[in-house]
Amino acid sequence: MKRSFFGVLLLTILWSTTAHAARIFGDIKLDGKPLPEGVLVTLQRAAKPDANGKPVAGPPDSTKTDKVGSYKFTVKEEGKCTLTVLYEKQPIAIEVFSYKEPTRYDLILEKKEGKFTLRRK
Repeated sequence: MKRSFFGVLLLTILWSTTAHAARIFGDIKLDGKPLPEGVLVTLQRAAKPDANGKPVAGPPDSTKTDKVGSYKFTVKEEGKCTLTVLYEKQPIAIEVFSYKEPTRYDLILEKKEGKFTLRRK
């Protein structure tokens, strides 16, 4: 009896922590081709005020593009985030939003006047 109770309790806890997580995912292209495998992509949640009212940002999540230029993140909270691609030693950022539902951000990396920019497809 105790085992089944603890099993149900454990499943409830695991379900509740994953039920609130959403995903941000997509592809990144450069000149119509997928970004190479292994390009660093980070996601930083917007800073929230602490008990003293000072904005505090949590640690960024990071991943690398796969062989088709795709990336994915699991986000625990809804809200504004900054997605940054580190390409040719240049950080290129764009604002994205996490929602309860998975959100796809297919991005295009462009070079204008010697600088890279990132925009949504």
